[in-house]
Amino acid sequence: MENLISVIITVYNNENTLRNSILSVIGQTYRNIEIIIIDDGSTDNSSRICDELLLSNARLKVHHQIHLGISGARNKGIQMSSGKYITFLNATDSMSKTLLENLNNMMDDYSVEVSICRTYTNSPSFNSDQVITFDKTDAIRQLLISDLIQNNPYAKLFDRNLFSSISFSNGNSETIYNIFERCSKIAFMNKSLYRISASNDDFYLNSILNRDTTIMTVHPELEVFCKCNIVKAIQNEFYDDICNNKPIPDEQKLYEMFLKIVKDSDDDIVKFYSNIRKAHMYLLADSLNKYKIICPVLPELEV
Repeated sequence: MENLISVIITVYNNENTLRNSILSVIGQTYRNIEIIIIDDGSTDNSSRICDELLLSNARLKVHHQIHLGISGARNKGIQMSSGKYITFLNATDSMSKTLLENLNNMMDDYSVEVSICRTYTNSPSFNSDQVITFDKTDAIRQLLISDLIQNNPYAKLFDRNLFSSISFSNGNSETIYNIFERCSKIAFMNKSLYRISASNDDFYLNSILNRDTTIMTVHPELEVFCKCNIVKAIQNEFYDDICNNKPIPDEQKLYEMFLKIVKDSDDDIVKFYSNIRKAHMYLLADSLNKYKIICPVLPELEV
């Protein structure tokens, strides 16, 4: 008997992407799934779309609730789930059709509590079937440096027992860290199988900032690396939004955070940056308004 996988989809005013998101789960090559849709108080047509799809597929469950935020929606989905394994999908995103099959095989083949694949935004960049296993210490190290493993619940399959004493809470960037603390072994596949919508970028910026702010408190010896990550993330956000003529989310708050770190620690962090990134940093710190004017003609920031 195949393992039952619970796919928890969190929805809040996602009428334009919701249908494609749900259909990407329905079309998975792995069939033994339950799809739990938590409509977190949507005020657009999302609720109607959820109910329409519910009538067409017996594997769907839909729960409508007042708006509690994404953490409250995830926790409700966990309460409603009955699968041996649990995964999460944002209603702006979608899954490649073999995502669940690959993650489930990794759970069984490598006897791990969490299996992980890569995410992508525009087109898949990695297509290797190579699987790497990490013990708890190495998995947490990867989570902290945010290279292979990102600090979010997406593109991950969890043993449901991990949530027996752990839940999501708004603004808490330590949830995945706490889950990893309970694991003995984690598997990672170097394949891009989870597509993140560009409209979900703000979540990932906040995730990076929350993660590194928390790490600085928990692990003071990593402070300089965390500050490097925060400044780099803010630089990337400003550069991308200015060059693409998009509004910068929380512009003043981000700029004040950037200025404080640069003012306090520029000598410590610049040694980790290329000359191009250092030039961008100092120009932005000198004047946000001037940077907005000259940014599009500056050399591109490296990844």
